[in-house]
Amino acid sequence: MSAVRIVDIKGLYQPGFPDRAAPPGETRAAGYNPGYTSLDNRGRVYINRDLDGRWARNTQLIEITVEVTGPERDLPEGARIRWSARDPDDPFNELPEVHPGWSPTLDENDHDVAGNYVEPAGDDNEGTQGRRPGWEEVEGFALLDATETSASTAIEGMRSKVRRHMTDIAGDNLIVRAELEADGLEEAPGDETGIMTLWRRIDVEHIRMESAPPLPIERVPKHLDPVFTQLDFTEERVIQDRQHLALDAGTLGEAASRFVSEAFSHAGEPGWFCLIAALEPHPVPQARGALLFTGMVTIRDAGEGARRREYVEIPGEHPDASHITFRWGGDAMSFSVSIVTLLSDPPRTRLWIDPHDIQSEFTAGDGSVAHAYRHRLFFFPRARRRDAAWEPPGYGIPTRVEADVRGPGAAYAAGMSPTIDIGPARYFAGRTILFTHHQAWWDPELGQPRPGYEERTLHTLVHELTHAFGMPHKCGFFDYRAPRRTTCCMNYRTHWMIDADEQLIPGTAGRVGSDLCGRHVKETRRVRLEDNRGLRWR
Repeated sequence: MSAVRIVDIKGLYQPGFPDRAAPPGETRAAGYNPGYTSLDNRGRVYINRDLDGRWARNTQLIEITVEVTGPERDLPEGARIRWSARDPDDPFNELPEVHPGWSPTLDENDHDVAGNYVEPAGDDNEGTQGRRPGWEEVEGFALLDATETSASTAIEGMRSKVRRHMTDIAGDNLIVRAELEADGLEEAPGDETGIMTLWRRIDVEHIRMESAPPLPIERVPKHLDPVFTQLDFTEERVIQDRQHLALDAGTLGEAASRFVSEAFSHAGEPGWFCLIAALEPHPVPQARGALLFTGMVTIRDAGEGARRREYVEIPGEHPDASHITFRWGGDAMSFSVSIVTLLSDPPRTRLWIDPHDIQSEFTAGDGSVAHAYRHRLFFFPRARRRDAAWEPPGYGIPTRVEADVRGPGAAYAAGMSPTIDIGPARYFAGRTILFTHHQAWWDPELGQPRPGYEERTLHTLVHELTHAFGMPHKCGFFDYRAPRRTTCCMNYRTHWMIDADEQLIPGTAGRVGSDLCGRHVKETRRVRLEDNRGLRWR
């Protein structure tokens, strides 16, 4: 009796298997293993890669080989292989570690119109194919009857082959089945692949200044696996120390961008990001800002529409006022000062409060900063501003409240993602810097990292690498995990999170973890990096 067996899938990569095509000195998280058919449902097909794993824009495909067992003489004339393809459910939202509150965001197809979970449902791929129908003939194995879900190919020498083009969104998946087809042929056992999932594979040029302690890059994949992105870090290249990248915070952006452009040898090459372990961004004060005022203040507001904001006034002239910390009912919250206005009669200083921003409605975009921050909420001490709408309670801070006002202090960046300007637009560009001698991480007296260095830098690593996909920070959400203990790594530690009504949840500061929220997971999957002009992936 004849049977069909899938014996090879070119373009399919097995996690944990060494990639023999990797350049010397580099390792990859998955490799081509002849005969592997993803029966463990973990096989990866790379977006924008050809069958040999080389960059190829709008190309993601596999080539499947089947073998027919049994005597060749038993095959009727005209016998062929019938191929079929189906889109299975994305099982991620059913995992026990995924909070059910994120399930509708992660896989809307599994839910009813009210958002209630029903059951796992397939046909939920979101990407597009560069070729329709998705089957392509391999020379020597004539292709017939091709539709989007099925096709047939000729058998030559008891073998047959076909190419299948796949969709282009990370997390899309496919199962392919092969069966023997011929008139009058007794039913023969067929064979099918396991779930094959679309992944991005990105090479990351890893650079470290000589005195910078190593970064925990081996721990990053666990936190980016939910977005189906494989970051393959090169062996680190050690460069000369540069204690500070810039003279001050005001010049850091330009200086950091220039520094990365000089250090990033693969800049503009398709499929490449850059990660640099640096020392410090610029010289910083060694102490908190000087205390300029402490006492009771009154929170007022002024302005109309999108220009409305809150302020306080304190006695005396304090042109260097930088931060305000309000204390009420056992809570405390700090805000930056956006504008300082000196007033007279009597001499006093008006401090306009810089609100906390939250980007809760962001979507996958073109990598531009403008797209990432298109939809914003602003939270003041006593109100929330959405566009021109002004609504209480904000942080719910009393009108009359105790406050400390300080001058410039030692707060500064622990990591950054230098952007690139193209015309009037600014883009994230796959460039990440971590400042390993940040005072929160580095003990200058002992000349070594402080306890907890790896865990704290891991959070910043995942945060900054997510910016490389054009994603904003400060979403205001808990991460995707159950039970809810930590918040999305894209948030700031000092801010409160938001609830389903987009109002602040008291007591949720200081809970930032190293995982993404469900929205960051879903939208990062949807990003088409090849459309980001800042990456210059020609």
